[in-house]
This record gives sequence, C-alpha cells and structure tokens, in this order.
Amino acid sequence: MADFNRIEDLANATAYDSNGDKVGGVKDVYVNDTTGQPDFVSVNHGLFGGGDSIVPLRGHTLRDGELHLAFPKDRIEDAPDLDENGHLTTEDQEAFYRHYGLENTQDVTTYETDQNAGYAAGAGAAAGAGYAAGEREVETDRAEIADRDRQVDNEGEIIRSEEQLNVSKDRVESGQVRLRKYVVNETETVDVPVEREEVRVVREPITDADRANYDGNIGEQEASVTLHEDRVNVSKDSVPVEKVSLEKDTVQDSERVSEEVRKERFETDGVVEGDVRDNK
Repeated sequence: MADFNRIEDLANATAYDSNGDKVGGVKDVYVNDTTGQPDFVSVNHGLFGGGDSIVPLRGHTLRDGELHLAFPKDRIEDAPDLDENGHLTTEDQEAFYRHYGLENTQDVTTYETDQNAGYAAGAGAAAGAGYAAGEREVETDRAEIADRDRQVDNEGEIIRSEEQLNVSKDRVESGQVRLRKYVVNETETVDVPVEREEVRVVREPITDADRANYDGNIGEQEASVTLHEDRVNVSKDSVPVEKVSLEKDTVQDSERVSEEVRKERFETDGVVEGDVRDNK
C-alpha cells in the first residue's frame, strides 16, 4: 500500500528553502481539479509575514511539519504576483514554472484525495486546508474570504480591506555581565610614634652626705644603665570592608520598525457625486 501524505499536514507546515533556511508558514494550498493533487502553495515571508509567494511543489519533501521546497529563498521571494481572483489559470501556472525553471520537471509526491470533495472548477483552486478523503470538510481559506469580501452585492457596495502591522516583542539575551574579585599588591605606609632611651652624663657637686659615705679608696670602678626602646611589630589581618553586588535596571527606549502593507483604494468610472478616493 502506498504511503500517502495528507493535504491537511501540507497546509499546516512551515516552509524551508533548498538551503534549509526558514521561509515562513504555508498560507494556501492550490489543488488541481483534475487530479486532486496539490500543485502549488503560497508561503508567507518577510517581516511579520507581510508578503507571500506562490511556489510549485515539484521536487518538495514533507516530513514532521516541515515543507522543504526545491528553490532558494531569494527565488521564492521574487516570484510573480497572483491575480486577486484566488485561482491559478493555465497562464499563471506557466508563468510560475518559467520563473522557477520547471517546464519539464514532474512531482513524485502523492497526497490522499477525495474526488467528490467538490473542488472549484479551473486549473487550480486555493484550499487553505485541503484534507484527506472522508476525514474533514475543507475549510474556507483566507484567499476565499478576501474574494467574498470584495464581491459587489445587490446594493452596489464593496468592502474595503487593508493590511495592518501586528508588532510583538520577544525577550532575548543581549549580553552578560560578570562580577569577580581579584588580588593586587599595594604598599601601605603608616607613621608609628616610638620611644627609645639615650644616655647623657650628669655632673653634680658632692654633698655632705656623699662626703660622709666616701670610704677614701681610690681605684677603678664601673657604673652602667640599661637602655630601652620601642620596637614596631607588623602583622596583617583579613577583614571585610565592603559588599558589592550586581543589580539590573530596566531602561525604556523605543525602536522604529517599518514594513510595507497593502491597502485597498476605490476609484469609479463615470460621473458620481463625491469622490470615493477621499476615504483613505
């Protein structure tokens, strides 16, 4: 039994180019009315997914939610634009095949189909989530919704739509600050007051008491005194003197982002009162 892929998985896949670089999410799947097989997908790309390109599925692989296309990212982003009717005509298909250089290339990947699913007539119908036979109903994709909004009703009204930027923020690491301590050697000089004893000779006249105690002997004799002085002793103690820590402050700033958006405008043919172009 053949191992078939599901169009449901294709519609929910993330697209990568031939070099493995991420392009964007699959927006629409274009199913061939005759074979029931998907021939093309449109893929979002650019800042916030603001742009999309039609890409042939020839040469692609689909596994684990990753759609690997057979073309580089710059070729995908430069693809020609599709008319706003949400269908691929034969001329559209040939233009895309020429852009991607696939006039003679065939696709070998097969998907489950339901020939009774009622795909729209034409060369290729845009199906935002075309599912396997009997599993689910085909959801209405964004291209069909846009077509429906642009239809003129019986009152002569047209709904104007435009793209708006959705800006979000991701908190990412921007750097790392480390606090560490290291040892340096410095010479520190301290003046310490010290005392020392010195000897001086003192001559005094003999008193009567000294004369009375004199024994009358003449000879050699010695006298001595002990001298003292302060000696400085130096020792070192390790003591805490300061506590240092790292704190983070949040700084408010603004960053400008720009992206091209598409907006619908009105124009009229014939004579009308007022000018719909003023509504912008």
